[in-house]
Amino acid sequence: MTRQEKGLWTAVIVLTLGMLVMGSVMIVQGLRTGRDGADSSQDANQEDGSAVATINGEVITDKEWTEALKRRYGSELLLQMLNRKAVYAEAVDRNLTVTPKEIAKEIAAAMDGYDSEKAYFNEMQSQLGLSRQDLELEAGYRLLLEKIATSGIQIKDADIEHYWNEHHEDYVSPEKYDLSIIMLKEEEQAESVLDALDKGADFEETARNESTDSYSRDAGGRLGWIEQNDPFQSEAILKLAAQLDVGDIAGPVKVEEGYAIIKMNDNQERQVQPAEEVREEIRMQLALSQADPLPQVEERLRKEYEAVIIAEIPAS
Repeated sequence: MTRQEKGLWTAVIVLTLGMLVMGSVMIVQGLRTGRDGADSSQDANQEDGSAVATINGEVITDKEWTEALKRRYGSELLLQMLNRKAVYAEAVDRNLTVTPKEIAKEIAAAMDGYDSEKAYFNEMQSQLGLSRQDLELEAGYRLLLEKIATSGIQIKDADIEHYWNEHHEDYVSPEKYDLSIIMLKEEEQAESVLDALDKGADFEETARNESTDSYSRDAGGRLGWIEQNDPFQSEAILKLAAQLDVGDIAGPVKVEEGYAIIKMNDNQERQVQPAEEVREEIRMQLALSQADPLPQVEERLRKEYEAVIIAEIPAS
């Protein structure tokens, strides 16, 4: 699995976790407050449970809410809970652990492409309702599961070297630019705006007032971090950015949408992962390629620890 594939797989896992966590939080809340009783909109302690909402004079009870959540999320959530119990039990039995450093590395890989650590966690919280702790717990679980799946699989040093030689660029972070842009339709207008910027006009304010790029305009022209070989950015812009120092403003340069003026807010040099880190990462990738698929490992562990679903879950 290449670094790019692993990043995509991580994104899918995070999105799946988001749905499950949101469902689990609501189910747990419902189960904690659910009460048995008869249908009644007048008495919160009646058989159908306490009221959680009303609309048009009708009451939605805690019991109705909980049952709806069970129908939608119950099977998936219960399975996840069983998986985690089994994996943690197996980890204890095999004396397998995950370190904070390993979890931090997983989180760092997931946030690649975001402007900052804060931006990543804010996005996960606002879009998926996931806290930093939620993400760290999921990363720790996945790492434990991988260690269980690959336990006993031996990878030769020669195989690691061969893989590294063939996939060397997967472990290199290209140069990155933190860019802002002002896009204009006409070259003459672009030259006029560049002249104003050279005389001290504020770049962000000018972008908000003049730029035709709807994506960046409201953010004061900010594009965020872009890799030097980003396939979604104009080659002309990337070539120009490669010549700039932090704080430089340059242009206009002809692009498909018109004429662009760019500002270099910050940059990062090309980075190569330390050899020891790369070797361990490749060792795990090659071991996972030989191991059973992770869902099969979870299923095997559920059977091994005699998981039994006792309660009937309402059909969705």
